[in-house]
Amino acid sequence: MKWLLRKCTRCGAYTLRRDACPRCGGPVKVPHPPRFSPEDKYLKYRYMMKKLAGEIPEDC
Repeated sequence: MKWLLRKCTRCGAYTLRRDACPRCGGPVKVPHPPRFSPEDKYLKYRYMMKKLAGEIPEDC
């Protein structure tokens, strides 16, 4: 399923445009989170990348 709704990263306005925000001209992105699967093959790698980026404390 394609997501039609987009959210501006600058002002937070919602729009259907794919290229830029009609209010401020800022970039837009899909505001929906990715689907969750209990059989996630890449969970280990995402966890490692977050840990390396400092988003997760080292002692966890």
